[in-house]
Amino acid sequence: MTEQLLSEWPVAQNWGFVLFLICFFISMQVLGSGRRLLSSMLEGIFRQRNRQSIFFENIQHELVNKLLLSTQTVFLLSIFIFCIVLHRANEPLETVSQMFWLLGVCSGSIIFFLILKFMLNALFGTIFSAPDQTKLFNQNVFSIVALSGLVLFVPTGILFYAPQTYYFCFYFNIAYLLCVECLIIYKIRTIFFPSNKHLLYFILYLCTLEVVPLYLGYRALIYLLENSSLWVI
Repeated sequence: MTEQLLSEWPVAQNWGFVLFLICFFISMQVLGSGRRLLSSMLEGIFRQRNRQSIFFENIQHELVNKLLLSTQTVFLLSIFIFCIVLHRANEPLETVSQMFWLLGVCSGSIIFFLILKFMLNALFGTIFSAPDQTKLFNQNVFSIVALSGLVLFVPTGILFYAPQTYYFCFYFNIAYLLCVECLIIYKIRTIFFPSNKHLLYFILYLCTLEVVPLYLGYRALIYLLENSSLWVI
């Protein structure tokens, strides 16, 4: 069994190399298109604008790049979760199909979480007549998700190929994701509830449109993992 397991991991690493190579080409495609894309996304995140600037009007033509970067973020988060499960699993990786199954489950859960989040925000904007604020917030979240694909690329690659760096890369990614969540909460506060008198509504918003999607995405992932015959966590 040991020899079989050792022979399977290099194959899994080869397939992982293909995924990282795809992410590398996506990153080079975006970075090679110039600094306008990154400047526009950063400006949209850290500067609150109710009207689209010239930069943002230009970035509308770069929607494909943002979608590619968001796809890369989903891939990297799935690999990150795969490394965590592999580190904590009671059963080791026996076949490459297990890796693809787990990556598919993780990717599906992350996509489910993102779609649910955007849908709830759209519903919120419709009910409370705040379509402009909701559109601005969704654009900011879209940019944050896209930029995360660039930040997570190196630590996730190191984690996948150098398991001895597990704790360093794990805590780095967790710290970054916490910073992302804090940034999203900050954008919620400044876009939807800028006044202190709206503090109660701000708390209710966090509970319903931030905590609920995150919890549902987490429970969906755990349910699929626990009911798999391939992994026991």
